[in-house]
Parts: sequence; C-alpha cells; structure tokens
Amino acid sequence: MRSKIPSFIMIPSFLSVIIFMLYVFFVSYNHISYLVHPVTIFFVSITTILLYILESINNLIFRKKLQSFSKEERKKIFEENEGNYFYRLYKFIFYDYKRMTHNEVKKIDHGFDGIIELDNKLPMWWIHLFYLTIVFSAIYFFSYLLIDYSNPYKEYDIAYKNQLKEIEIFEKNSPQVTIENASFKENLINSGKILFDENCATCHQSDGSGNIGPNLTDDYWINKKEKDLFKNIYSVIWNGSVNNPTMRAFGKSGEIKGNDIEKISSYVYFINKKSKKPLAGKAPQGIKITKWSKM
Repeated sequence: MRSKIPSFIMIPSFLSVIIFMLYVFFVSYNHISYLVHPVTIFFVSITTILLYILESINNLIFRKKLQSFSKEERKKIFEENEGNYFYRLYKFIFYDYKRMTHNEVKKIDHGFDGIIELDNKLPMWWIHLFYLTIVFSAIYFFSYLLIDYSNPYKEYDIAYKNQLKEIEIFEKNSPQVTIENASFKENLINSGKILFDENCATCHQSDGSGNIGPNLTDDYWINKKEKDLFKNIYSVIWNGSVNNPTMRAFGKSGEIKGNDIEKISSYVYFINKKSKKPLAGKAPQGIKITKWSKM
C-alpha cells in the first residue's frame, strides 16, 4: 500500500494543473481576460469543493484498508509514513542511493586487463527527472499539435495581429501630421536622420549629396509644389515626384507615416540650409530656387 499524500499537497497540486491548463487554453486563443471571468471562477470553486470531497473519500478508504491488514503489515505502513510528508518525500527520492554500500554495487570484471568496473545504480532523483522530461515532452508535443499555445507560427500570427491593433489604437490617440500642420522642428533632426538613412540614403547618400537620386543640399529642385521649402520637401516625400518617377509616394502608399515624414523633412531641410555643404555633391538637377517664402 502506497504512502498517503496529505491533502494540503494533493489539492493545491491538482488545482495548479487545472489553472495552468486553463491559462494555456485562454492564451492560445487570445482570451487571457477569461481567467478572471465569473464562469471560470465558479468552475474553479466547484472543482476545489469536489477535490475536497474526493480527498475525504480517499482518506476514508485509506483508513478502512488499514483495518483489514495484519499488525505486521500495519506496522510496516506506519514506518513508511513516519515523519512529515517532506521527510518521506526526501527518503523516497534519495533512500536507494544513500542505502547502497560498496558491497551492494555490482562489479563487472573485464578479465583480460584486470580492471573492475562498478555498475552503480542510478540515483532516484535522476530517474525521476528523466521521467519528468518525458512527461513534459509529451505535453508539449500534443500542445503543439492541438492548440496554439506552443506553436511558434500561430504565436507569431497572434502577436502580429495584436501589434496591428495597438498601432491602430495609438494612431487614433495620436493623429498623424499632415502637410497642413507639418513644420520644421529642430528636435526632430536626429530621429529624422535615422529614418533618412533607413529609407532615403540609398538614392541620396547619408549626407544628402545625391547618388541615383538628386542632391538635396543644393538650391536646385526638380519639383516645386509648395511655396515654402519645408512644405515642398514634405509634399515630395508624401506624393512622390511627377518629374522623377523613381521617387515614389512614400506617404500616399502608407509606407511612411506622416509623423515620420515630418522627421525626415526636418533633417532634409536642416542639411539643405547648412552653410557647410558636402565636398563631393552630385551635379545640379532641376531649377535653381534661391528664395522660398517663410513658413
């Protein structure tokens, strides 16, 4: 007859497993808030009551079985259940390992080389840990097949959709800048340079001196859609270039948001207005415009 596991160990253990399974299920389908739903709380409460009832029945059966055993058998059971549960658990895990003496170890004689190999028994903690890895791998395998919790592709899809929702909420709370309210801001120059390097430097070079795209640091412009220089820069990035189709409409296509276009425009405006120009700039393209109306 096995040692009796106390109720304060059994019931919390079962409840932990049930709550973990509920957590895995709700997370898999992106309903984590359902963990505190009244129906879930009611289900866990009923489960707890049923576990206490089952544990009471189990205790009753255990006592009835003890009465049917002989004195020697009962004595053996009491010895096995001696001390508190944690002491018995320690004894169960390490007892066989600690009990072994040198005489109990199996010896393998190689014979020809005079070497005797000791075939030690594996300690119980090692065996239990090995069994635990098997159980965990089985749970993980079926979770991967049946639910979304451990499937990386489904997890990525869920995370991606959540991110899109967060972006949508953010944009509602923080409206994007348009050409009507966009303006040069000195504090946006550094962040604008980072975005310029990521999106524009391939065609215009990092310093704006021009590559396959025109030089952005001189006074020559292929497109003049606005009276103000900053607004003109913003307009070209948003709408693209009619006179140079290679320059696509980053804003209209949704590739770059209005707030980021304002940052890039601030950087381009800054390098265009700087007195120190790049030494090796691309040859001028477009019409020379030295004077722009003030913003």
